[in-house]
Amino acid sequence: MHPPLGIYVVLGSLTQTCLGFSVPRTTPCPSLTVTPPDGASLINITATERYNVTYDGPTFNGPAGSVDICDVEVFLTHGDAGDAVRFAIYLPLKGWNGRWQGTGGGGFAAGEFDFELVSAVTSGYSAGATDAGVNLAGDTDVWYNSTQLVENFVHLSFHEMTVLGKELSENFYGKKPEYSYWFGCSTGGRQGMSEAQRYPEDYDGIFAGAPAINWDKLVVADYWPLAVQNQAGEPVSLCKLGAIGNASVHDCDLLDGAADGLISNPVKCGFDAKSIVGREVKCDGNTTTITEQDATVWNKIRNGFKDEDGKLLWYGLEPGTDLLDQAIQPGFLVSIQWIRDFLLRNPSLDVSDIKENELVDLLHQSVSGFGDLWGTDNPDLSAYSERGGKILTWHGWADNLISPLGTLDYWQRVVDLAGGEEKTDEFYRVFMAPGLGHCGGGPGPQIPADSLAPLVEWVENGKAPETILFSGNGQSRNICKFPKELEYSGSGNISDAASWKCV
Repeated sequence: MHPPLGIYVVLGSLTQTCLGFSVPRTTPCPSLTVTPPDGASLINITATERYNVTYDGPTFNGPAGSVDICDVEVFLTHGDAGDAVRFAIYLPLKGWNGRWQGTGGGGFAAGEFDFELVSAVTSGYSAGATDAGVNLAGDTDVWYNSTQLVENFVHLSFHEMTVLGKELSENFYGKKPEYSYWFGCSTGGRQGMSEAQRYPEDYDGIFAGAPAINWDKLVVADYWPLAVQNQAGEPVSLCKLGAIGNASVHDCDLLDGAADGLISNPVKCGFDAKSIVGREVKCDGNTTTITEQDATVWNKIRNGFKDEDGKLLWYGLEPGTDLLDQAIQPGFLVSIQWIRDFLLRNPSLDVSDIKENELVDLLHQSVSGFGDLWGTDNPDLSAYSERGGKILTWHGWADNLISPLGTLDYWQRVVDLAGGEEKTDEFYRVFMAPGLGHCGGGPGPQIPADSLAPLVEWVENGKAPETILFSGNGQSRNICKFPKELEYSGSGNISDAASWKCV
């Protein structure tokens, strides 16, 4: 659910894993044609050779170089719906590694195009993105009421993109892709899990970072911090909330054996904000005091979305997480759009003052009315595992938009259904990164330069990852396969991955 292009990540060098051959092109780029998938009709197709295509700025998907591509632009429609879905399929003119990569979106944008496509092609993949027929600005007020556009966004368009991309790759190179991979974070992570659950034959390997799989719950729960503030009457300043958060990190920092400013497993942190009531902090150059109300607000945000009987409805935000996006007006835009457009069906409505009990009702409405379609949290991955598919997920403990506990809740349900951790490890592995924000950012080590590299090793060489190296912000960690966690070895530089072990 990351705002498109809004997250800055630290990227290192890219190690490409290639199949070791370059397939000659058999069909000239401008001559490429495509067969529309079942249920769709072709509006238009253009195929153009483009040279020295670049993307300036950081990406989630590895460094973006200068690439030469056959850019195939396809537009499809469905029945009499009047939709026009754009698909961009980039086929490298040289150095194709024999693999196809589907890429996802963020927030209410179904795809991010050059943001991920250029880096995918840089690594040798043929790759695709789609807009699902909705605008890339994420303006849901113009499509929330369209059954076809909703279906496109939730699952159909990125499946169709996959069908088109594989066909065009085969037509262009005269050879089917040897392997197919999905790459996405946030909404892109949800899309990847949708592929595993709905279309298990589409991908050999799926990378689903910080996945928004519990959509019908989490987009309402993302309003919870603001509802708590509204309920309190007088909002707690971000400065005070940050001071309490810093105190929680200080209180729990040594749980992993090292004073590194990070909590390796925040679930073990028993910090209570009421323990610092009366403490003086500096805000905007003035001295202010943490009050009982300040502590109550912070505790409610951390402890999660609860009804008036104290029943947990969804998870909160962990210590060490930046509360700016959720706890301060105007709140998280995706959550506001969901409540205003999809639940209340009134795009012009002001929803800035919703309080706790009102939000409880909205959550129940969201789950009952939208869970079956939007909630991509079916733990039955048997069809995907039986076809040999592999899923790799990492999630930051300091994710400020999607609670990491939602991912672990899903992992546990998969484990229970699959028959235990050992069985689940054969096809689905999760890695929890301390101090990492939403799809990047935060004070901890940053996401790998190439998140697909360990997945490729697993799929093609049978080498399942036990750890994944994260680095940035002057530190590195070999992030452990959950449920193992990091612990300082007792000697060595605490900023160095070699000084830590998985326990």
